[in-house]
Amino acid sequence: MQTDSKTLSDRALASQAGAVLAEVRWRFGPFVLHEMQRRLERGDELVRLGPRAFDLLLQLIKRAGEYIGKDELLATVWAGVVVEEASVRVHMSLLRKALGPLGESEKGEGREEWITNVPQRGYRFNVKVDREAMDTSNGIEARSPAPSFNRLPARLTELVGRESEVEKVLSSLESHQLVTLVGPGGIGKTSVAIHVAEHWQSRRGTPCAFVDLAPLISHDHVLGTIARALGAAADMPDTVQTITQFLQGQEVLLLIDNCEHVIESLALQVTLLLTTSPGLRVLATSRESLRVAAEYVVRLPPLAVPDADNILLPQAMQWPSVKLLVERARAAGAGSFDESHGSQLSMIARQVDGIPLAIELVAARLAVQSIHDLARTLNDHMRLFAIGKRAVAPRHKTLAAALDWSIALLDEEELRLLRRLSVFRGRFDVESAMAIYDDTASEAAFDALISLTNKSLISFDSNDAIAPYRLLDTTRAYAATLLARSDERPLLLKRHAMFMLDLMRAATSDLPDSTEQVWGERYAFRLDDVRFAFEVCLVEQPDVKIAASLVTASAPLWFYVSQVVEYGDKVRAALALVDQQPEQDMATAAWLATALVGALLHTVRPAHDLSAACDRALSGALAAKVRALELQARWAHCTYDVFRGEYAAAWKGAQALLGAVQTWDDPPALILAHRVSAITSHFRGDFEVSRLHSEASIAITGGLGRTRSSMFQVDAIVASNSVLCRTLWIQGDNLRALQMARDTMARAESLGNSVSLCAAGYGACAVALWSGETELARRWIQLMWEEGRRRGLLGWHRHAECFVLAMQLYDAPDPQRHIAEVLGQFGGYDKQRKETLVTFCPEWVEDEMVELVLQGESHWSASEVWRAAGLRSERHGAVKEAETFYLRAAKTSRQQGAMGWELRAVQNLARLWAGQGRMQEAIQLLDETCERTGPSGTGRDFNQARELRQKL
Repeated sequence: MQTDSKTLSDRALASQAGAVLAEVRWRFGPFVLHEMQRRLERGDELVRLGPRAFDLLLQLIKRAGEYIGKDELLATVWAGVVVEEASVRVHMSLLRKALGPLGESEKGEGREEWITNVPQRGYRFNVKVDREAMDTSNGIEARSPAPSFNRLPARLTELVGRESEVEKVLSSLESHQLVTLVGPGGIGKTSVAIHVAEHWQSRRGTPCAFVDLAPLISHDHVLGTIARALGAAADMPDTVQTITQFLQGQEVLLLIDNCEHVIESLALQVTLLLTTSPGLRVLATSRESLRVAAEYVVRLPPLAVPDADNILLPQAMQWPSVKLLVERARAAGAGSFDESHGSQLSMIARQVDGIPLAIELVAARLAVQSIHDLARTLNDHMRLFAIGKRAVAPRHKTLAAALDWSIALLDEEELRLLRRLSVFRGRFDVESAMAIYDDTASEAAFDALISLTNKSLISFDSNDAIAPYRLLDTTRAYAATLLARSDERPLLLKRHAMFMLDLMRAATSDLPDSTEQVWGERYAFRLDDVRFAFEVCLVEQPDVKIAASLVTASAPLWFYVSQVVEYGDKVRAALALVDQQPEQDMATAAWLATALVGALLHTVRPAHDLSAACDRALSGALAAKVRALELQARWAHCTYDVFRGEYAAAWKGAQALLGAVQTWDDPPALILAHRVSAITSHFRGDFEVSRLHSEASIAITGGLGRTRSSMFQVDAIVASNSVLCRTLWIQGDNLRALQMARDTMARAESLGNSVSLCAAGYGACAVALWSGETELARRWIQLMWEEGRRRGLLGWHRHAECFVLAMQLYDAPDPQRHIAEVLGQFGGYDKQRKETLVTFCPEWVEDEMVELVLQGESHWSASEVWRAAGLRSERHGAVKEAETFYLRAAKTSRQQGAMGWELRAVQNLARLWAGQGRMQEAIQLLDETCERTGPSGTGRDFNQARELRQKL
């Protein structure tokens, strides 16, 4: 498919997405809860709920009248997050407060409150709930669910002295699509922006997404990071178009934080997004404006400082800078202040120029230092700094002075830890901090972490149970400068890379036992640190061993965050590093080439690139004589051959793989070999052989579940069943095929794994369409298409596209026009997609396809191509030629044991004969065919054959 313009298939996909999604509303009392929009309304008024309280309410109303235990609520609402049991009680209290008292019309039958809590039983929603599903195919537009957005960070402290700025930004957003909050580092841009976004979300009911660009080290990752924040796939060929489709019909506020270091690439991308998404508004924070059309700039000044020296505390507290200083000092554990402290507090606020970050740094010292000593020492330091650094801008000079002064007050342990933590690009936990600090981190190091947090040099988010610590961008840059001046940097960079390697290995080990959501919460935020580790071991401190190991270990992360193209680039860079070595490491090169094939199969890169990688992987594996490597390389090559339509080569490779594996005592390897044999036999037209291999794979799998051999975590049973349900349908066992398709999709959904869900849809969607089960097809196609798009799995997405185009036949107001438009796109489709499409609509056939069948290719769909050619000939009046094609179709399907195809072919042939007056031949053909179907004689095509027989 061509991707450089908005093609028919793009329009079809967008239309199909709108047709399948449904908006669910829950009504109770005066309330309406919009599930997909995550919005609760009382009449026309928005009821503000936190995300956890909303999830609790949704769980309760879905099971109104039932008791739900505390443990079940914790497992559902806080899935994968370690929290105290009191969290349910606290959020339930907030929920009850938001709902208010029970109305008179809702009371009765002993009901006195919305939610009842019974010890040992749990919580129960007491009021009747009505569910409404809005079918978007009737013209009502559904919205993508807000939970996919990156949520706004929690504000741990109140915003002080910024009321007028908040209102100004809110007012600006009403009339401008792009508002940029500009100011120097430490001025409080992020805090103001988050406060604005919360107000905007509350007032307008508009979902907000947050993206922090501070961890990025390259302009190349900006658009992908924004896509992920919005819940869209980050690895599609046209990411702007993907985001545009994802946001279609929605009003969304996107908060982009810390833009200054990637401003050149960001400016163009934001302009494109705003142009194509009229419902999108962007609030950006930056040290400089984006300088694009329609941008409205709000410059954030420092907090106002007292203009007099001798003032009492009540007067000084009227100034926001002093108020912030006092509040942060008290939070840090400072003693009480009396009226006489007004002058000294005012002097401190003036000394730091009202810069919030500088105020916070200084306030932390009041917990361990008297206000008199602080004012004096700070005054001396500021004066000395001003003498030494006259060329620095005043506000930057003040912040640098505050940082310098704060650093000067640290002990050696604290200073060492701060320097070393600067290698982290994003959030981290205690274990990470200690691992980077030293292999033998002591209790003193932990105390240093707590001390740095208390001194506002490290930020701590108590709502983050996984990685609550982070360095502010300004502080990290300062600490990184300190690290660069020391002789520790090379050692720390390597330690960080090794730590990320160990962490990614642990992440891979966790895959079989985690849902996608839990795994993502635990590891996805590490992406920027993994990027940084690659940068170090590929460029700054080239290390072939670490780079190659990191490629293999981090593969699941790149797939999870939909950055498969970027992952492929990292693999190429590692391969290039291997090739530069004086002595070739064949095994390492083969592992990397195999990883590259895995990435390219999903991202539809040029065929010659993929072909070369396949050949290199296999030849290297055979030369290295490493079993696990040979298994993956042969799997990769066979998969590539199947999806490019080279079925004979794929089958030959599968035979070689099976022959090799059968000599090993390795059940997971044998499972994979049978799976490969099943899919290659299927497309070769050996359907019975394919069935036997699929069943053998399933039988061996047993309790093994997901294994490392399941390349990129496709569930082994899902993969086998996906091929098997297709095979069973083609063999004429419609009932069993449909049931297996249902079971396969249900298993894939329960696993919560995108690749497994797409693999399931590959078989199940085809079976549903062949069977005429349109409602099943709609739901499954939507799931597969959305997951492929969300995760950037283009290899699966292109197959979902075929199913969408077939589904359009049921909905198109002018089917013939739709058929013609699809045919007009055939030049951009690969061989297997064309073959698949002709099985959905025989008019989707072209001369080249018939020629390939004449040459003995396109084995699995040969009967359908012959039938399509016959229909075309019959339509053109070439009756004798049509009969020849129909006979070939019937003979081919009979030889292959493809009763599903045969039922179609004989109907066309019987109609042709009946039209020629050969009624008895037509009846006999139908009778014989229906009789041979045996017990499996069910399904749409069988019923149509019986109906035709009755008419004749």
